Amino acid sequence: MPSSLEPAEFIQDFTHFEQHVARLIHKAGWTVETAKPNQPGYDLVIKKGNLTGAVQVKWLKGNVTAPQLLKFADYLDSPEGKQFNFGWFITTKGFGGPALALIRGWDRNTKIRCAIAYENKIVEVNGPEETEETIKTDPPKKVYFGVFTCKGGVGKTTVAGHLAGALALQGFNIALVDLDPEQNLQKLVGDGVFVPNPKGVGTTIQVFDGMDWHEDAARDCQIVICDCSPALERNPIELIQKFDYCIIPTTLNPLGINKHGKVIQGTVQEIRKINKIAHLFVVVNNFKDPGIKRFQLMKQVYFGAYQQISKIDDKFHCIDPEEVCIRSSDLLYYWGIHILENPDNPGSRLAFDLIGGRCHPREDFIKLADYIETKAGLGVLRNN
Repeated sequence: MPSSLEPAEFIQDFTHFEQHVARLIHKAGWTVETAKPNQPGYDLVIKKGNLTGAVQVKWLKGNVTAPQLLKFADYLDSPEGKQFNFGWFITTKGFGGPALALIRGWDRNTKIRCAIAYENKIVEVNGPEETEETIKTDPPKKVYFGVFTCKGGVGKTTVAGHLAGALALQGFNIALVDLDPEQNLQKLVGDGVFVPNPKGVGTTIQVFDGMDWHEDAARDCQIVICDCSPALERNPIELIQKFDYCIIPTTLNPLGINKHGKVIQGTVQEIRKINKIAHLFVVVNNFKDPGIKRFQLMKQVYFGAYQQISKIDDKFHCIDPEEVCIRSSDLLYYWGIHILENPDNPGSRLAFDLIGGRCHPREDFIKLADYIETKAGLGVLRNN
C-alpha cells in the first residue's frame, strides 16, 4: 500500500485525479465546485468563509514547466482572475528546475500557491526540492553562453546579467565575463551577486574582466556567460569557439526590425566563421505590446528577416515573442539607479525586486532559460 508521501501514480487519468484532489480539499473543510465545461484558467472553485480560490489541476507524467505555471499566474492577474482571492496549482509529480525557481522568487503577496497531491494529503511546494533533476556537483564541462550582436545599445549587458540571475535562481554558480571595452557589466554588477535561497545556502554570480578570465579562476562555476563586445574582433577567438549557446538581442519595432535584420544576419555569418556548433537564439528585448494588428504585422516581418538563415542553419532559433520575450519594465529601464543613489558604495543588484508578489523580469529570464533548454538542451544543466 502506498505511503502518504508517495506520489499519486495510482491515479489513472485527469478525471480521476481531479476527483481525488477535490476530495482532499473537501476533507480540509472547503466547499468544492467543478468549473464549467471548457472553462479556461481553472478546474475547481473552492470556498471557505469569505475566501474564494481557483484550483488548476495538472495531471502530468513529468514535472511542471515554468510556462505552465506562468500561464496560471497570468490568469490570476487578469480581470477575470481578480474574482479569486488566490489560486492553487496542484499536480501529480513535481516541479522542474525553472518552475521551482519561479516559486522560490514569489512572496506571500503572490496569489498563486503550488502543491503536489499524494494519496492522503496535499503538500505545498515553497522552494527547491531534492529531485531526480538535482544538479551534479562535479559537471564534466562548463557551459558557455555568449550574448552578442554586431551592434551596441540593444541590451546585451542587461540580458547577460539577468540571464545569469535566472540561472543562479535554479542553483547554478555563474561566471560573468565582461568582454565589452566599456565595462558596463562591471559597473552595474560590481564583483558579483550572491543569490540566496530559503535553505540558507545560495549561489553566486562572479564577474570577471575579459582580460583576466581563466577557467581555473571560477572552478566552482558550472556556467560561463560572456557579455561580448559588439566588435567581433575584440572578443577572444578561443572564447567564441567555446560558445554552446549565443543569445542575440533585438527589438520589435519598425526601425529595429529594418536595421537589426541585416545586422543579425551579419552577426550569424561572423559567428559561424569561428563556431559551427553553437545554438543561436534571437530574442526580442524591451518588448512593448503594440496591439493585435500591429503586432501581427511586425511579427510577420520579424520572422521574414531571418527566414533565409533558418532554412540553411538548423541551430538558428528565431524566438517567437509570443512564447518568450523580455518585456519592457521600469525595473529594467532603471536598473543601475542604485549606482547613482550611492556612488561611494553602490553594491550589486539585479532588477529582480517583487511588485505585487511577482517580478516580470525574473519570470521573463527564467522563461528564456527554460526555452533554451527545451529547444536545444542545456547539456550539463540537466544531468549531462
